[in-house]
Amino acid sequence: MVAAVLLLAGCAPAASPATPVPSPSNGSGASTVVGGLDRVFLHAMTAHQERTLAIVRVAPQRIRQPGLRTLVAAVEATETDEVAQAREWLRAAGPDPGGHRHEHPDPSGAPDPVSRLRDTPAAGYDAVLVAVLVAQQRQAAELARAHLALAASPAVRDLARRIDESRTAQIRLLTALPVARVTP
Repeated sequence: MVAAVLLLAGCAPAASPATPVPSPSNGSGASTVVGGLDRVFLHAMTAHQERTLAIVRVAPQRIRQPGLRTLVAAVEATETDEVAQAREWLRAAGPDPGGHRHEHPDPSGAPDPVSRLRDTPAAGYDAVLVAVLVAQQRQAAELARAHLALAASPAVRDLARRIDESRTAQIRLLTALPVARVTP
């Protein structure tokens, strides 16, 4: 379904050839093929992760619950690494043959989460952050899960699998925190 949405939105390049590029993750010299829907997925996921990074960087000093503070730091580290890896694969693959811009606004139509967090009083900050992150990570897991069946590159498929698993685990951890007021 996500792939169909991306295709209808004009994000998928028209039959672009896959381009072998060095895989930054395995160090073995093996190549990762990035093209077609793998390229679309990497662009979409990177845009999504950049939004997540903006969310976790809004005001980490306002977080009161130590477990939430630790989890937010882990989210930032993980997603920073994943964005760097995806960008390296995309850069090595060369210019997007379709020349498409890859802007992926929040499909839920919800207010900007960064603004929402900035406007939240200190007393409710943790609960709002949990709610925002649960929604954000749920979208990431769904996007990654949808790409698993479509991935051409084993390395991109592995990245999608790891994203699905880690975001699903993060949602469980977030909703288990004493500040969580979110239904799974």
